[in-house]
Amino acid sequence: MERRILDTLAELGFTSRSRLSELVRREGIDLPPFLLRVLSIVGRFPDHNQQQLLQRRGHDKGQVARAFKQLEQQGLIYRSGSSTPRRITQVTLTEEGQRLFCRLEAARSELASQALSGFAPQEVRKLNALLERMLENVDNATD
Repeated sequence: MERRILDTLAELGFTSRSRLSELVRREGIDLPPFLLRVLSIVGRFPDHNQQQLLQRRGHDKGQVARAFKQLEQQGLIYRSGSSTPRRITQVTLTEEGQRLFCRLEAARSELASQALSGFAPQEVRKLNALLERMLENVDNATD
């Protein structure tokens, strides 16, 4: 039973990413999926260390640094901090980045509405609490 839950979560993740890509393309957003994830993290967690958040999701420092550089070159984020690129302390969305982020969030909201269609509000709260608890259990697991 437990393995089946993990399989379902994996399939849900894959299907959700695929559907979100479709919604994003429909909106005319033309960024690779990883850059969209990075932009989304920067927009949703402005007061957090985005590099750590991305690394927690399995992305290495170099991959994240390259994504930040690409997004900055495209005028979607602004990096500030030390004069050394490796010492960046703050990443924020530019005005153009904020507009793109809002469009991306609209697509994410549409996907969430589709996924939770027919769920009562208390079911959504319970599901969220259970999933957060699962994540905490996995995060706290020791070898």
